[in-house]
Amino acid sequence: MSQSHALAADEQRPEKGDRFRQRRRKWLGITGVAVVGLFALGAVLLARHWPFSRHRVIADLQDDFHGTVTIARFHTTVFPHPGCVAEGVELVRSGGPSGSPPFASAQKLIIRAHYWDFLIRPGYISHIELQGLQIHVPPRGTMLATSRNQSPSSTRVGEVIANDAVLEVARKTAKPLRFELHKLTLNSVSRKDGFSYDVSFLNALPPGEIKSRGHFGPWNSDNPGETPVSGTYKFEHAYLGVFQGIDGVMNSHDNFQGTLAKIETHGSVDIPDFKIRRAARSSPLDSRFDAFVSGLNGDVHLEHVETVIVKTNVLVRGAVEEEPGPRGKLSSLDLNVSQGRIQDVLRLFIKEPRSPIVGTISFRAHVTIPSEGRPFEQEVELVGDFGIDESHFTKPETQKKVNNLSERAEGKKTEQKEKEEKKTEEDTDSDDPERAVSNLRGHVVLKNGVATFTNISFSIPAATAYMHGTFDLVNQKIDFHGVLKTQAEFSKVGGGGIKSVLLKPFDAIFKKKPKGAEIPIKMTGTYSHPEPALEITGGKKKDKGNGQAQPRIRESSR
Repeated sequence: MSQSHALAADEQRPEKGDRFRQRRRKWLGITGVAVVGLFALGAVLLARHWPFSRHRVIADLQDDFHGTVTIARFHTTVFPHPGCVAEGVELVRSGGPSGSPPFASAQKLIIRAHYWDFLIRPGYISHIELQGLQIHVPPRGTMLATSRNQSPSSTRVGEVIANDAVLEVARKTAKPLRFELHKLTLNSVSRKDGFSYDVSFLNALPPGEIKSRGHFGPWNSDNPGETPVSGTYKFEHAYLGVFQGIDGVMNSHDNFQGTLAKIETHGSVDIPDFKIRRAARSSPLDSRFDAFVSGLNGDVHLEHVETVIVKTNVLVRGAVEEEPGPRGKLSSLDLNVSQGRIQDVLRLFIKEPRSPIVGTISFRAHVTIPSEGRPFEQEVELVGDFGIDESHFTKPETQKKVNNLSERAEGKKTEQKEKEEKKTEEDTDSDDPERAVSNLRGHVVLKNGVATFTNISFSIPAATAYMHGTFDLVNQKIDFHGVLKTQAEFSKVGGGGIKSVLLKPFDAIFKKKPKGAEIPIKMTGTYSHPEPALEITGGKKKDKGNGQAQPRIRESSR
């Protein structure tokens, strides 16, 4: 009995297995049909709403960039990623000058996405690459205003790459500025959140390599100046020789943050070999600065700049702003030096390899530098006051003249003593102890390459001078006039002996109360070869140095 039941059970098992396999095949078939149906439906929907068709790409570009877009060749990509490739892409914006190149063009535009993003992240594109990108910005004021897009694009892009691109900015009165972008990468690009960037390019003016990283946006369409920006940059090997009158190679590092209209910057500038071309030597410049920059027009407001010229600290405040009309930028700076070295300042301007005078200088000045295209020393304008203390001349013959003048002013120098000293110098080649020039004060106005000095005064032991005059930075000519007040009488200043007797009648003319003399003098010639002399103009002339009327004599004497 048990055997018959077992046989019956064995006969029923294959029938149940067959039914299970039949049901499984049925459900697999239904599932397969459903999947195929879904794929078919998806294909139909994609075909009807394919985001990478020629028409859709052109429409989206025109909406985003407000211009007319043309594409020479176009084809879509389906496998392994959805996307498209467009060649010969051009964007033309309305209002550009006649005959000008398109605002933007690219040899090839590659767009790539992922299929799952169509469902998970609608409007998301993983990758855009622009090959052979060129952007031509017309001169300011030549483009017609375009209405803003009232419904900003919701498209988000994971990565935009535009290496080896060119940005060219046209100017009305000069050659276009050309920026060669070696590398440009934008990440997480969207109108809502902005994007991060990594760029390196050859700057147009001055030429040099700039590398910058940071974040830009989100774009504020109602007020572009309020668009946030932040990042860092390095400006290296910038050649300053492209500007008239100066030379050198600049390196600059900076970090910044703020809005597009007011970017707060903190950085440094290093120019190890800065030179005004007419000078004999270069000078190292090292600056630290805090400033605000407008990304809308390039204006710069310098809040605090500390510059070291060799060993002298110069504090600077001011601005570099756009001038009305086609002249460009105007630099307006306030300079302040306290206890600096006169030799460091003169090194920027003099043709001699060594400063003719050394000493401690302090000055305040207001400097303006218009953008006129002339050499630096002719463009720069300066108004300031200065003081130099405890200075002496580096040329032995010049310092000796100062020493002699000081001793004559005391009435100590005689013809016999001068002969004895000359003989001693011939035998021993010795120099007199240096007598310092102190309390040198004055006011200076520099314009068109000519410095006009007023209220100049300085002292040496036993004498004080008051002068006014001009110094031409271009041809080095000097023309100074004034009066020298001495402790000794005029005849003793002349040297004593027979010469003193001959000059005795002039003591009354040049007498200074209660004692001493007031002697009208002048200094002409050139910076390298000055020619001091007594003033030969007759009559009385008001001296601009101290506001007093000064007598003149008919004869001149060296």
